[in-house]
Amino acid sequence: MKLHPAIQNLETEMTAWRRRLHARPELGFEETETARFVADKLRSFGIETIEGIGRTGVVGTLNGRLGAGETLGLRADMDALPMQEARPLPHASTSPGRMHACGHDGHVATLLGAAAALARAPDFAGTVRFIFQPAEEGLGGALAMLDDALFDRFPCDRIFAFHNSERPLAQVVVYEKVVAAAADRFTITIRGRGGHAATPHLAIDPIPIAARILLAIEALPGRMTEAASPAVVTVGAIHAGEAFNIIPDTATVIGTVRCFDEQVRATLQANIRRIAEGEAALYGASAEVAYQNLFAVTVNDAEQARRLGKAAAEVVGGDRIVWNPAPELGSEDFSFMLQRKPGCYFLIGQGDSDHGAVCHDTHYDFNDRILAIGASIWVRLVERELAPGGSSS
Repeated sequence: MKLHPAIQNLETEMTAWRRRLHARPELGFEETETARFVADKLRSFGIETIEGIGRTGVVGTLNGRLGAGETLGLRADMDALPMQEARPLPHASTSPGRMHACGHDGHVATLLGAAAALARAPDFAGTVRFIFQPAEEGLGGALAMLDDALFDRFPCDRIFAFHNSERPLAQVVVYEKVVAAAADRFTITIRGRGGHAATPHLAIDPIPIAARILLAIEALPGRMTEAASPAVVTVGAIHAGEAFNIIPDTATVIGTVRCFDEQVRATLQANIRRIAEGEAALYGASAEVAYQNLFAVTVNDAEQARRLGKAAAEVVGGDRIVWNPAPELGSEDFSFMLQRKPGCYFLIGQGDSDHGAVCHDTHYDFNDRILAIGASIWVRLVERELAPGGSSS
């Protein structure tokens, strides 16, 4: 491991930042305190900073002192999740029902550490944009920043981002093509006719209809798509009724579709609608399907992935770089930025004996041991790519 010397001097401070952010989680587009903290830090480093991009986003700009060159964008997401933290950590969430359960607190602290180190010694030719994005968790924060003319106001030639992973500590995963899946959300509302539980023949019970729809749509990937193009349909919530002896009027089924292919995506959407409407009609009910395309497929630029991989190898060692494993069915709205600019989204393993919980688990906590790893990779990437005379190959 070859951590950047400037980052090693910041490890304690970065850990304090991360834990402060963890204790004060904010949901998407509500990250006012987080954004203020980020902006204050960037300005204290001497970095030109603009707030309010895409509602609560922040962008810092740092010019190198070795002349003109390309512009790299480095992005971190800031939002937390609507979850109740289960672990009694010293830095546990102080906001009931809100929790940094995906590591965005660590992403922010990592990028702030890199910004601090680069600002103290901007020995590069070109410009770095530090992009702190709101509302990554399904609310469209990347699109909000893009709609706010992110790349017109803050031009970037290439963009990069990372996410923590349950893989072994300090392992870096780099994909040259597809990284993560497209993700959709559906809400199926079944409208029947309520009644007394003792006389179900006089009602149209939406609950068993919802159950039939659930079983049918979750089986779709195995029957409607090719095994070579993985997909999942998962129901995450069912809402119906309030009492043991009352048949409700309505039931709601909420879930997600994940896949890597647009044709598969369209096929699954059409069949979810067909099954929901058909099952409801069969029993005299009706079904309304609200369907949202939330995230695009996340696709890296192969050349930028290779460049990122070389920078990461100089930090963690070549034996810790994993190239092109099977892409994951998780999703990421950095995908929309990658549609506009070439770049790379990569993973850093944080797994150890104390950090086995997966993202979106109430027991999850970001592993502070990878703060310096991620920040060192950012600094090394800038040093390589914005070297005087052109980027390194």
